[in-house]
Amino acid sequence: MTPALYVLSALAAAAVLCGAFFSGLVVRNYRVSSSKIKDNSYIRIVHLSDLHSTRHGKDQKKLLEKIGICMPDMIVMTGDIVDDLRDRGPAEELLSGLSGMNVPVFYAFGNHELNIPDLSSVTDMLRSYGVVILDGSTVKTKINGVPVTVCGVSDPLKYGCPGYEERNALMRESFAGIGDDGSLTILLSHRPERPEDYAALGFDLVFCGHAHGGQVRIPKILNGLYSPGQGLFPRYAGGVYEIDGKDKTTVEIVSRGLSVFFNMPRIFNPPEIVCAVISPGSSEGEP
Repeated sequence: MTPALYVLSALAAAAVLCGAFFSGLVVRNYRVSSSKIKDNSYIRIVHLSDLHSTRHGKDQKKLLEKIGICMPDMIVMTGDIVDDLRDRGPAEELLSGLSGMNVPVFYAFGNHELNIPDLSSVTDMLRSYGVVILDGSTVKTKINGVPVTVCGVSDPLKYGCPGYEERNALMRESFAGIGDDGSLTILLSHRPERPEDYAALGFDLVFCGHAHGGQVRIPKILNGLYSPGQGLFPRYAGGVYEIDGKDKTTVEIVSRGLSVFFNMPRIFNPPEIVCAVISPGSSEGEP
């Protein structure tokens, strides 16, 4: 091999490594169709999950700027924004910035928040910034003239580990007849690994986190290496999934999360903001 080829090979290897360990924020765009969205209407939803008190720029400037560019009509947060072992300052900076965007923000707790002994102080902090906490509860609203029902449920850890059956019993009781009024139904739930539980209730759209993108990805080949709750090669590591359920298809959108830990490098798996546009058109999404 000539010296020039050695140099080119080294540069190519360096480029691959830079791409593999890139930890800058990306916006993941999805479009989801719904018969409940009329022509010329749409709802733009920003989905944030698993920040784990990571800071993206001073006062979360980088994160907030990218969220603002998405021009959300509503923001949903599916847990672990506040970490149980780290300073909650970065999470509060994010909440403070979101409160100035004048859009509704909905929140469901993740497992790390439930590990916080003084969870009530986190609840108070969230509500002080106008965040609506959904824990087995429902909010009916209108977004761009479209009737929307937003529901949320805490991580199964709240009901005992794994606590799935207790959580499901709560959902069946709390969300019975969801969508009977013809509204677009949205569920926030931290864990993605049992989407059939959500589809059985007839939700149109479910937002989840927790999987962290499977930590290691190979685009187009491997969507995730390992995820808590799913183990090796998780099926629901990140992206858009369609699940047949109660007389219709439920769409689950799984965020790969916003956390960056140097002791747990993300490989081909940068922290992401999800921007989902719900419209009458065909469903599309980035891989």
